[in-house]
Amino acid sequence: MRLRHLGPVAQAAVALAMWPVIITLSPVILLAGEPVNRYVRQRLRRSAPITGAVVVRTGNRSAGALTSVRLTLPSSLLLTVISNPLWIALTAPGRWVADKFSTPPPPGRP
Repeated sequence: MRLRHLGPVAQAAVALAMWPVIITLSPVILLAGEPVNRYVRQRLRRSAPITGAVVVRTGNRSAGALTSVRLTLPSSLLLTVISNPLWIALTAPGRWVADKFSTPPPPGRP
């Protein structure tokens, strides 16, 4: 859980305090939010130590692995910010543009 070392009241306060900040910075987030998302995800993948892994099985098949990571406070806060629904909505156009122009079309499509 993100921000686990903070109490539930502090977690709610951080989540609530992000909304006005994100609204205030929405023009900047609209333009630069997706590169920030990619940077944060890459940074977390490289720096977060895995503390445990569990393989989930469904019937006879392996459905996937769940991992547990321990995040620092700054990393946890960044992950909380980019997980905010308003942040996600503001970065969706940038994600679409990045996906549209970065990947070649599949064979058979113009």
